[in-house]
Amino acid sequence: MGTWQGGCRVEPFEALEVGDPRQVGRYRIVAPLGAGGMGRVYLGRSPGGRFVAVKVVRPELAEDGDFRRRFAREVAAARRVNGVFTAGVVDADLDGSPAWLATAYVPGVPLGDAVAAHGPWPQAAVLALGSGLAEALEAIHAAGVVHRDLKPSNILLAADGPRVIDFGISVAGEASALTRTGTVVGTPGFMSPEQLTGKPVGPASDVFALGAVLAFTATGAGPFGTGSAHALGFRVVYEEPDLHQLPSVLRTLVACCLAKEPGRRPAVTTLLHQLADTSGGLPAIPRTVTEPGWLPEPVAATVYSRTVAAPPPLAPPPESPETSERPPTEPAPAEPGAGPPERPAPARPGEQRDVDLPPPAARPSSRPPANAGARPAGITRRQTLLGLGGATAAGLGFVGWKIRGRGSAAPGEQRWLFRAGDSVSSAPAVAGGVVYVGSNDHNLYAVDATTGEQRWKFRTNDRVGSPPAVAGGVVFVGSGDGNLYAVDAATGVRRWTFPTGGTVVSKPAVAGGVVYIGSVDKSLYAVDAATGKRRWRFRTGNVVDPSGAVAGGVVFVGCRDGNLYAVDAASGEQRWKFRTGGAVLSSPAVAGGVVFVGSQDGNLYAVDAATGKRRWKFPTQHFVSSSPAVVDGVVYVGGWDRNLYAVDAVSGEQRWKFRTGGAVASSPAVAGGVVFVGSEDGNLYAVDAASGEKRWSFHTARSLYKDSAVADGMVYVTGGAAGVLYAVTL
Repeated sequence: MGTWQGGCRVEPFEALEVGDPRQVGRYRIVAPLGAGGMGRVYLGRSPGGRFVAVKVVRPELAEDGDFRRRFAREVAAARRVNGVFTAGVVDADLDGSPAWLATAYVPGVPLGDAVAAHGPWPQAAVLALGSGLAEALEAIHAAGVVHRDLKPSNILLAADGPRVIDFGISVAGEASALTRTGTVVGTPGFMSPEQLTGKPVGPASDVFALGAVLAFTATGAGPFGTGSAHALGFRVVYEEPDLHQLPSVLRTLVACCLAKEPGRRPAVTTLLHQLADTSGGLPAIPRTVTEPGWLPEPVAATVYSRTVAAPPPLAPPPESPETSERPPTEPAPAEPGAGPPERPAPARPGEQRDVDLPPPAARPSSRPPANAGARPAGITRRQTLLGLGGATAAGLGFVGWKIRGRGSAAPGEQRWLFRAGDSVSSAPAVAGGVVYVGSNDHNLYAVDATTGEQRWKFRTNDRVGSPPAVAGGVVFVGSGDGNLYAVDAATGVRRWTFPTGGTVVSKPAVAGGVVYIGSVDKSLYAVDAATGKRRWRFRTGNVVDPSGAVAGGVVFVGCRDGNLYAVDAASGEQRWKFRTGGAVLSSPAVAGGVVFVGSQDGNLYAVDAATGKRRWKFPTQHFVSSSPAVVDGVVYVGGWDRNLYAVDAVSGEQRWKFRTGGAVASSPAVAGGVVFVGSEDGNLYAVDAASGEKRWSFHTARSLYKDSAVADGMVYVTGGAAGVLYAVTL
């Protein structure tokens, strides 16, 4: 779909909605770009025609006097940043209604999207990227600013070099961050140890983040792996990064940047010299990002396609009748000379069968397509779905609207898409025709499983940390605020709250009227499902990330201390523990008197449920954080070595393995003789359970680390940072 300009495909922008502003300050609003922690971001155009990204601050923040004072201080500092490889603040009105700031518009591709789409970069290209980023940090630090959130999505790739963006949460010197007291600013896996432990943060913190970014670019994965925010934070503070995949030159440089102590990291100026020295011996890629050809060829082509995209025309003023909603069955009038909409071809397995809305305005030299400006007949605004693509500014991706045609859906076809208010933080759960999913915007959403319409949302005091579990008409879910919530599944009204001593990322396990939940406070709790009263507490040696499994009056749960525990479900007493060679982030599965669980030592274990003795272990080539699924005598499990494995449950012998394009951290779901699993490469795969052959794949724009859920002929999967829940036909 989309239009073609200069031989490249260009995706449309998202349409403005009713309620979106048409004017902010001196800027006419062209299109919404997305949402962040501070508020909504829009593409704006100045009276002189300059495009900017306008960030409109959320009303509740703008009304906070302390916030406004900190905001003003930080914006003033960010405006002093003036570097070639930065995109800083160009305008702001901190006393406006609403308060807003505008940053330079950068048509480009986020580094994270480029790596997800085209894979890791060669060493020379990574070193060239590092040179540009180090120079950007030099300019930022010279202005007395510490960025504090350097990460792949805050780095835009352009033909003439990268741009470091999003100074909205940067801090000036020792100024406090734009958060409430006690909240950490930054992104898990890229934050420095001193950020995570509340120590003073300076330029060395950005150097740490730069090292993590370079490792990610070279390998496709962060140096501290994946998992919950607290799991990543623990590794950053206490464990060494995994750099074994890095080439020798890059490994040495990145290791210095990732030193635990800030004083042991190189200064940015020193880093610039080191990068220049090392890149000189690698002629395959230009030494600097200002020279043509610095980007790997597939990435360069994608960057070009984004760069030639023309923004849409200005939105009509609010009073214009063009902004009103038409009746659901009334098609939009076509422009003069427009032909009928093109009839879509039959969908293929794994294909998103969508029809694009009007593309961006074509350049004068381009001939617009015949159906430009027309909405296909019979398509309503309610059927409009969000498709990823387009340019990026202010660290948020442009998105294009897509519409699914009417009629029956083919296997692997997107049925609908639901967008949460922020990145999705949990795997989905399905019960009674409703999909429940948590988000980093602090909300638990209930979404109609058939239509994708929101039924209700329930707000917690922090990000929703755990996948929800549904039992007896109640949704149980954990939060970053340390609480386990019980929410009425029909109404979204809270029934009770149970406090733990830390963030709850473990999925609740419900059995016999009791909820079993793990916590970052190193404990497993048993909570009465009806009253929210504690039954018992079992202390482990470290964080309890995975969900427990209950069978035969025993709760089986893995722990970051490397143990699989068997705990009496009634008393909370330990029956046995089984030691693995690494952290256990995998939720166990129990079948036929055997507990199956993965470990970060690279093995899948089969453990006797009664005695805790090992039956067998199956080795993979990397971490196993995927939770196994056991069906008909076969254990299905994913590995960080990019494989999905089928293992005989009795013998531990491999039946088959299926290769994906990225790490498999999500847990397989099995239904109708098919295994469904998400991969870091952004694909949801449907694999024949008997043969291991691919039936189809469904591509999203983000890595899929969360478990999928299968119910009533649909598979539901979350697109992580994109804030998207997909419904895909089986």
